[in-house]
Amino acid sequence: DTRRTVFYSLDNEPDLWSATHPRIHPTPVTYAELIARNIEYGDAIKRVAPQAKVLGFVSYGWAGYVSLQNAPDGANRDFLDTWLDAIAAHGTQTGTRPVDVLDLHWYPEATGGGQRVIVPDASGDVAAARVQSPRSLWDSTYSESSWITKDSTHGPIALIPRVRDKIARRAPGMQLAFSEYYYGGGADISGAIAQADVLGIFGREGVFAATLWPLADDLTFIKAGFAMFRTAGGVFGDTSIHADSDHVDQVSVYAGLDYGLWDRMTIVLINRSTQAR
Repeated sequence: DTRRTVFYSLDNEPDLWSATHPRIHPTPVTYAELIARNIEYGDAIKRVAPQAKVLGFVSYGWAGYVSLQNAPDGANRDFLDTWLDAIAAHGTQTGTRPVDVLDLHWYPEATGGGQRVIVPDASGDVAAARVQSPRSLWDSTYSESSWITKDSTHGPIALIPRVRDKIARRAPGMQLAFSEYYYGGGADISGAIAQADVLGIFGREGVFAATLWPLADDLTFIKAGFAMFRTAGGVFGDTSIHADSDHVDQVSVYAGLDYGLWDRMTIVLINRSTQAR
Protein backbone atom coordinates (compact mmCIF):
# COMPACT_ATOMS: atom_id res chain seq x y z
CA ASP A 1 0.00 0.00 0.00
CA THR A 2 1.81 3.13 -1.22
CA ARG A 3 -0.23 5.29 1.17
CA ARG A 4 1.42 3.77 4.23
CA THR A 5 4.92 4.40 5.56
CA VAL A 6 6.92 1.22 6.06
CA PHE A 7 9.05 0.95 9.21
CA TYR A 8 12.40 -0.85 9.02
CA SER A 9 14.02 -1.94 12.27
CA LEU A 10 17.79 -2.45 12.20
CA ASP A 11 17.88 -5.88 13.81
CA ASN A 12 17.09 -6.44 17.50
CA GLU A 13 19.01 -5.92 20.74
CA PRO A 14 22.50 -6.00 19.22
CA ASP A 15 23.99 -5.26 22.65
CA LEU A 16 23.07 -8.87 23.56
CA TRP A 17 24.04 -10.63 20.30
CA SER A 18 26.93 -12.57 21.83
CA ALA A 19 24.54 -13.95 24.49
CA THR A 20 21.40 -14.50 22.39
CA HIS A 21 23.02 -15.47 19.06
CA PRO A 22 26.46 -16.83 19.97
CA ARG A 23 26.76 -19.05 16.88
CA ILE A 24 26.25 -16.04 14.60
CA HIS A 25 27.99 -13.37 16.67
CA PRO A 26 30.17 -15.10 19.30
CA THR A 27 31.97 -11.97 20.49
CA PRO A 28 30.40 -8.80 21.94
CA VAL A 29 29.48 -6.19 19.36
CA THR A 30 31.68 -3.09 19.31
CA TYR A 31 30.80 0.57 18.98
CA ALA A 32 32.59 0.71 15.62
CA GLU A 33 30.88 -2.37 14.20
CA LEU A 34 27.34 -1.45 15.19
CA ILE A 35 27.62 2.15 14.01
CA ALA A 36 29.08 1.00 10.68
CA ARG A 37 26.34 -1.62 10.21
CA ASN A 38 23.55 0.84 11.08
CA ILE A 39 24.89 3.35 8.58
CA GLU A 40 25.43 0.75 5.85
CA TYR A 41 22.01 -0.84 6.14
CA GLY A 42 20.19 2.43 6.78
CA ASP A 43 21.72 3.90 3.62
CA ALA A 44 20.74 0.80 1.65
CA ILE A 45 17.13 1.05 2.78
CA LYS A 46 16.97 4.76 1.98
CA ARG A 47 18.29 4.17 -1.56
CA VAL A 48 15.40 1.86 -2.44
CA ALA A 49 12.71 3.21 -0.08
CA PRO A 50 13.45 6.89 0.58
CA GLN A 51 10.11 7.46 2.31
CA ALA A 52 10.62 4.62 4.78
CA LYS A 53 11.16 5.15 8.48
CA VAL A 54 14.34 3.45 9.70
CA LEU A 55 14.55 2.61 13.41
CA GLY A 56 17.78 1.83 15.25
CA PHE A 57 19.76 0.78 17.18
CA VAL A 58 17.05 -1.18 19.02
CA SER A 59 18.83 -1.49 22.37
CA TYR A 60 17.71 -3.97 25.00
CA GLY A 61 18.05 -1.63 27.98
CA TRP A 62 20.00 0.78 30.15
CA ALA A 63 23.44 -0.85 30.01
CA GLY A 64 23.08 -0.91 26.25
CA TYR A 65 22.31 2.80 26.13
CA VAL A 66 25.31 3.66 28.31
CA SER A 67 28.05 1.29 27.17
CA LEU A 68 26.62 -1.10 24.56
CA GLN A 69 26.71 -3.75 27.30
CA ASN A 70 30.34 -2.97 28.16
CA ALA A 71 31.54 -3.16 24.57
CA PRO A 72 35.29 -3.74 24.33
CA ASP A 73 35.99 -0.45 22.49
CA GLY A 74 33.76 1.73 24.66
CA ALA A 75 36.59 3.60 26.40
CA ASN A 76 34.08 5.14 28.84
CA ARG A 77 32.20 6.85 26.01
CA ASP A 78 28.40 7.07 26.36
CA PHE A 79 27.13 4.88 23.55
CA LEU A 80 23.95 6.85 22.84
CA ASP A 81 25.99 10.04 22.50
CA THR A 82 28.52 8.32 20.25
CA TRP A 83 25.83 6.72 18.09
CA LEU A 84 23.80 9.92 17.70
CA ASP A 85 26.91 11.89 16.74
CA ALA A 86 27.86 9.33 14.09
CA ILE A 87 24.37 9.06 12.56
CA ALA A 88 23.99 12.85 12.42
CA ALA A 89 27.47 13.39 10.97
CA HIS A 90 26.85 10.83 8.23
CA GLY A 91 23.53 12.49 7.41
CA THR A 92 25.24 15.87 7.12
CA GLN A 93 27.89 14.37 4.84
CA THR A 94 25.50 12.53 2.52
CA GLY A 95 22.35 14.64 2.79
CA THR A 96 20.24 11.77 4.17
CA ARG A 97 20.34 10.31 7.65
CA PRO A 98 20.49 6.51 7.66
CA VAL A 99 18.26 6.31 10.78
CA ASP A 100 15.13 8.38 11.48
CA VAL A 101 14.06 7.05 14.87
CA LEU A 102 16.11 6.18 17.94
CA ASP A 103 14.49 2.94 19.06
CA LEU A 104 14.96 1.64 22.60
CA HIS A 105 13.52 -1.18 24.66
CA TRP A 106 12.40 -0.48 28.23
CA TYR A 107 11.69 -3.20 30.75
CA PRO A 108 11.81 -1.34 34.07
CA GLU A 109 14.47 -2.42 36.54
CA ALA A 110 12.46 -0.86 39.39
CA THR A 111 11.90 -3.21 42.31
CA GLY A 112 9.49 -3.62 45.20
CA GLY A 113 10.02 -6.15 47.95
CA GLY A 114 13.09 -7.40 46.12
CA GLN A 115 11.23 -8.19 42.88
CA ARG A 116 11.25 -6.36 39.56
CA VAL A 117 7.92 -4.79 38.67
CA ILE A 118 7.77 -6.66 35.35
CA VAL A 119 6.79 -9.90 37.12
CA PRO A 120 3.11 -10.99 37.32
CA ASP A 121 3.25 -10.72 41.13
CA ALA A 122 0.86 -8.16 42.62
CA SER A 123 1.71 -8.32 46.33
CA GLY A 124 1.75 -5.00 48.15
CA ASP A 125 5.37 -3.94 47.72
CA VAL A 126 5.56 -4.97 44.07
CA ALA A 127 2.25 -3.31 43.18
CA ALA A 128 3.26 -0.11 44.97
CA ALA A 129 6.55 0.03 43.07
CA ARG A 130 4.83 -0.81 39.76
CA VAL A 131 2.33 2.07 39.90
CA GLN A 132 5.13 4.54 40.70
CA SER A 133 7.67 3.20 38.18
CA PRO A 134 6.28 5.00 35.09
CA ARG A 135 7.45 8.23 36.72
CA SER A 136 11.01 7.20 35.84
CA LEU A 137 10.08 7.91 32.22
CA TRP A 138 9.84 11.65 32.94
CA ASP A 139 9.87 12.80 36.57
CA SER A 140 13.13 14.51 37.59
CA THR A 141 12.03 14.39 41.25
CA TYR A 142 11.45 10.62 41.41
CA SER A 143 14.18 8.08 42.08
CA GLU A 144 13.06 4.47 41.82
CA SER A 145 14.60 1.57 43.70
CA SER A 146 16.83 -0.09 41.08
CA TRP A 147 20.44 -0.81 40.20
CA ILE A 148 20.22 2.01 37.65
CA THR A 149 19.57 4.74 40.22
CA LYS A 150 21.99 3.15 42.69
CA ASP A 151 24.96 2.45 40.43
CA SER A 152 24.54 4.51 37.25
CA THR A 153 22.45 7.69 37.49
CA HIS A 154 22.81 8.08 41.30
CA GLY A 155 19.39 9.69 41.23
CA PRO A 156 16.28 10.06 39.04
CA ILE A 157 16.35 8.49 35.58
CA ALA A 158 13.88 10.88 33.82
CA LEU A 159 14.44 8.72 30.75
CA ILE A 160 12.53 10.52 28.01
CA PRO A 161 13.76 14.06 28.83
CA ARG A 162 17.28 12.64 29.26
CA VAL A 163 17.26 11.01 25.82
CA ARG A 164 15.39 13.90 24.20
CA ASP A 165 18.12 16.25 25.42
CA LYS A 166 20.79 14.06 23.87
CA ILE A 167 18.89 14.08 20.58
CA ALA A 168 18.42 17.86 20.65
CA ARG A 169 22.15 18.40 21.17
CA ARG A 170 23.49 15.76 18.79
CA ALA A 171 20.88 14.79 16.17
CA PRO A 172 18.07 17.37 16.14
CA GLY A 173 14.86 16.13 14.60
CA MET A 174 15.41 12.43 15.28
CA GLN A 175 12.32 10.79 16.77
CA LEU A 176 12.12 8.43 19.75
CA ALA A 177 10.42 5.03 19.96
CA PHE A 178 10.13 2.19 22.45
CA SER A 179 9.53 -0.88 20.31
CA GLU A 180 9.36 -3.10 23.40
CA TYR A 181 8.14 -2.19 26.88
CA TYR A 182 6.27 -3.96 29.68
CA TYR A 183 5.37 -3.11 33.28
CA GLY A 184 3.95 -6.43 34.50
CA GLY A 185 0.91 -7.06 36.71
CA GLY A 186 -1.41 -8.17 33.93
CA ALA A 187 -3.84 -9.81 36.35
CA ASP A 188 -3.96 -6.93 38.83
CA ILE A 189 -5.23 -3.35 38.95
CA SER A 190 -1.63 -2.15 39.42
CA GLY A 191 -0.93 -3.39 35.89
CA ALA A 192 -3.82 -1.32 34.54
CA ILE A 193 -2.68 1.78 36.41
CA ALA A 194 0.91 1.46 35.18
CA GLN A 195 -0.16 0.79 31.59
CA ALA A 196 -2.59 3.72 31.44
CA ASP A 197 0.02 6.00 32.98
CA VAL A 198 2.65 4.91 30.44
CA LEU A 199 0.31 5.58 27.53
CA GLY A 200 -0.42 9.05 28.86
CA ILE A 201 3.29 9.74 29.31
CA PHE A 202 4.20 8.47 25.83
CA GLY A 203 1.57 10.73 24.29
CA ARG A 204 2.38 13.81 26.34
CA GLU A 205 6.14 13.43 25.87
CA GLY A 206 5.90 13.06 22.08
CA VAL A 207 7.08 9.46 21.71
CA PHE A 208 6.80 8.50 18.04
CA ALA A 209 5.88 4.82 18.46
CA ALA A 210 5.69 2.17 21.17
CA THR A 211 4.89 -1.54 21.34
CA LEU A 212 3.76 -3.57 24.32
CA TRP A 213 5.84 -6.76 24.61
CA PRO A 214 4.12 -9.06 27.14
CA LEU A 215 6.17 -11.36 29.34
CA ALA A 216 3.12 -13.23 30.72
CA ASP A 217 -0.12 -14.66 29.35
CA ASP A 218 -2.72 -12.86 31.47
CA LEU A 219 -3.05 -9.27 30.21
CA THR A 220 -6.60 -8.61 31.44
CA PHE A 221 -5.78 -5.44 33.38
CA ILE A 222 -3.13 -4.22 30.94
CA LYS A 223 -5.77 -4.35 28.20
CA ALA A 224 -8.00 -2.30 30.50
CA GLY A 225 -5.27 0.34 30.58
CA PHE A 226 -5.43 0.55 26.79
CA ALA A 227 -9.22 0.68 26.91
CA MET A 228 -9.04 3.85 29.00
CA PHE A 229 -7.58 5.61 25.96
CA ARG A 230 -9.21 3.70 23.11
CA THR A 231 -12.76 2.73 24.05
CA ALA A 232 -13.85 3.82 27.54
CA GLY A 233 -16.06 6.86 27.05
CA GLY A 234 -14.75 7.43 23.51
CA VAL A 235 -11.29 7.67 21.99
CA PHE A 236 -8.75 9.96 23.66
CA GLY A 237 -8.19 13.23 21.80
CA ASP A 238 -5.53 13.39 19.10
CA THR A 239 -4.07 16.70 20.36
CA SER A 240 -2.45 16.67 23.79
CA ILE A 241 -3.12 19.67 26.01
CA HIS A 242 -1.47 20.67 29.26
CA ALA A 243 -2.81 18.90 32.34
CA ASP A 244 -1.07 18.79 35.69
CA SER A 245 -1.36 17.19 39.11
CA ASP A 246 -0.15 18.77 42.34
CA HIS A 247 0.58 15.29 43.74
CA VAL A 248 2.01 13.09 40.98
CA ASP A 249 2.92 10.45 43.55
CA GLN A 250 -0.84 9.95 44.01
CA VAL A 251 -2.61 11.14 40.85
CA SER A 252 -1.76 11.44 37.15
CA VAL A 253 -3.89 13.39 34.68
CA TYR A 254 -3.80 13.50 30.89
CA ALA A 255 -6.04 15.58 28.63
CA GLY A 256 -6.65 15.76 24.91
CA LEU A 257 -8.72 17.55 22.29
CA ASP A 258 -9.60 16.47 18.77
CA TYR A 259 -8.02 18.82 16.26
CA GLY A 260 -10.70 21.10 14.84
CA LEU A 261 -13.36 19.81 17.27
CA TRP A 262 -12.56 22.00 20.24
CA ASP A 263 -15.86 21.42 22.08
CA ARG A 264 -14.90 17.91 23.22
CA MET A 265 -12.20 17.25 25.80
CA THR A 266 -11.13 13.83 27.03
CA ILE A 267 -9.45 13.50 30.43
CA VAL A 268 -7.84 10.42 31.95
CA LEU A 269 -7.40 10.58 35.73
CA ILE A 270 -5.30 7.88 37.38
CA ASN A 271 -5.33 7.30 41.14
CA ARG A 272 -2.21 5.35 42.09
CA SER A 273 -2.73 5.77 45.83
CA THR A 274 -4.58 3.28 48.01
CA GLN A 275 -7.27 5.79 49.02
CA ALA A 276 -9.94 7.80 47.23
CA ARG A 277 -8.64 11.11 45.88
